[in-house]
Amino acid sequence: MNETTSFAPAPDGWFHIAPHGTFPHPTGALQVIDAEACEAMLATFREESRQPNFPGLLVDFDHASHDPARPTTAAGWIGALEHRGDGLYAQIRWSDLGQQALTGGRYRLASPVWNRADCDQWMAAGSDGREVAHLRPRRLDRLALTNDPNLPGLAPLSNRLIHSAAVEDRRPLVNETYSPMNLRNEILQHLQLPASTTDAEIAEAIRHQASELESLRNRCQRLAEVQAENDLERFAEVITNRDVVRAQLLANREATLALLNALRHPEPAAPLHQPHLYRPNLHLLSPLAPEPQSAAARKIANRARQLQSQLKIGHHAAFRMAEGEAETEVA
Repeated sequence: MNETTSFAPAPDGWFHIAPHGTFPHPTGALQVIDAEACEAMLATFREESRQPNFPGLLVDFDHASHDPARPTTAAGWIGALEHRGDGLYAQIRWSDLGQQALTGGRYRLASPVWNRADCDQWMAAGSDGREVAHLRPRRLDRLALTNDPNLPGLAPLSNRLIHSAAVEDRRPLVNETYSPMNLRNEILQHLQLPASTTDAEIAEAIRHQASELESLRNRCQRLAEVQAENDLERFAEVITNRDVVRAQLLANREATLALLNALRHPEPAAPLHQPHLYRPNLHLLSPLAPEPQSAAARKIANRARQLQSQLKIGHHAAFRMAEGEAETEVA
């Protein structure tokens, strides 16, 4: 027997790809691979496999299909899944390169991959008592051949070790040193859609959300305009140009209200202390003032009214002129 015969894959093509258990991930999350997870992945696979021209789930080399700079060469294709007593099994049809990699001993471990968008997620206490994210996968995304396991035996996510802390904040849970964002999974997660959603259903969901967003924008605009009209009525006594103030209220209501309040309640003017200036007897100019007591004062007041009517001047100016005439007559 030569050396390579000891690396022959299982003759029936079935491989144990995900054991039952709870497994830590370098991002800090705990992956829950229980019976519910395996049954959910099995049900999702069966549903997807009914689609026309379903090729199977990709098995690649070292998760290369997650990197656009690397080829998506297939090591094989998953054609069936089974949930057994110790976890999830996959029946794989190997490509020529995959067969060579296995029989030649180049790869000996399998790494299942799923994404956060395809997981149930909740917060619960971990083994140290701290709250950590728990993830239960409901869809198998793909599989990879690798020799760098994240866990002893089978890894519940990508079983490549993470050598870069920068991967911790990436949404797809694939433990490669570099893993670009899976845009489709990101869209599914943001739209809260299942992984089985078709492209046409995604497009329809996006159109629906865009329509709802536009409706909300229009409603907010109408409410802002009603609010601006109410503000204009409240401050009508200090507003001279409603259109300008309305535009300012719609653009920055808080600052505009502060300005209107300042106009409504101006600072009191400082008193003017000018005792040496001439202060006319202004009460004589008021049409409601009682008639002056002295004949001279009445004459000045009458003359002031006459001058005001003739010359179309103000009360103060008319009074000063009448007072000047009286002084000339006395002189």
